[in-house]
Amino acid sequence: MIEVSLSFLFIFFLGLFFLLLSLFLYLVIQKKIRNESRKKIEGFKETYRLDMFHFLQSGNEGPLNPGGSQEKFVALIELLNEYSDVLDSEDIKQRISDFAKRYLTKYIVDKLKKKRWSLRMNALYSIEDFYMDHLIDILHDLYRKENITVPEKIQILRLFAKFNDQKIVDYLKEIDATISDFALLSILSLLEEESFNKLVNDFDTLPKQTQYMIIETIGKEQYLHHHILLEKLLQRNDEEIKIRTLKAYAYTGAPINETMLGAFFSSLSWQVRMMAAKVAGVRRLSIFESQLITLLSDQEYVVRAEAAKAILQFKGGISRLKRVVDETTDEFARDMAQEWISKESGDDD
Repeated sequence: MIEVSLSFLFIFFLGLFFLLLSLFLYLVIQKKIRNESRKKIEGFKETYRLDMFHFLQSGNEGPLNPGGSQEKFVALIELLNEYSDVLDSEDIKQRISDFAKRYLTKYIVDKLKKKRWSLRMNALYSIEDFYMDHLIDILHDLYRKENITVPEKIQILRLFAKFNDQKIVDYLKEIDATISDFALLSILSLLEEESFNKLVNDFDTLPKQTQYMIIETIGKEQYLHHHILLEKLLQRNDEEIKIRTLKAYAYTGAPINETMLGAFFSSLSWQVRMMAAKVAGVRRLSIFESQLITLLSDQEYVVRAEAAKAILQFKGGISRLKRVVDETTDEFARDMAQEWISKESGDDD
């Protein structure tokens, strides 16, 4: 009985050894094949690099037809991608787009149908890199699928925005709540101004997240013509709306109601007080100097710091902070004024 068991174990381990050896040899062979393929791709890239550059500069395609080996095809895709990252003229973009439409459409569409998520995402990135706006209908079909992932949705929305597709506004009105603020902001930043304006017109019907990111976009993109909306938003009772709107004013040169701004220096919200101080400093609104000096005694450090920073933006600001150090009896105000005087002196050095 023991002899049979030992024989069985010997055969079992011998079989396992050959299985592991076979697997090892398979992996070695596959790696060698991939290395050889990569070597060929790099060789093709060096061969056709100059031809690709000349094509993008002149439109003369020359020997760039990607027919032949798979390695040549991949090499031309990689070259096209490399040049799309560094060459940015409209003529070159159009040539990249034309080349991709002629030779890469089937390849990209096939990748969009794959089960592997990474392959689909890479295909979506290629559509953006190669300006393949002729695939817009396929993207609409893909966006409506029930099993589409959030990263795919984000990338497709970026494509709709970049290609100025008219349906992007409707999609953004019903955007997936799991999409991050950063992703939504990047999409809004890509919108043509006309599409952005359409979205703003329906501001009150939009989800809160979208409203917040619209306000931030107005600031970052310097959409000064939306100052009427910003002024209306400052009058709302929504604290978060007020904070984000003040932040937008800090980014833009949009006209602001100074009477309305003055009320925010005594807000119960420290975030609102901080942003009011920031706006006054960025805009160099020296009429609020006394309110800012009062904020140097605020219980919140960040409010005191923003107030001191704002005062330094005014003409004679450092002298005013020195007077605070000499005259105030409030330790918070004296310490904060001294801290920013030191910072300013350090910058001067």
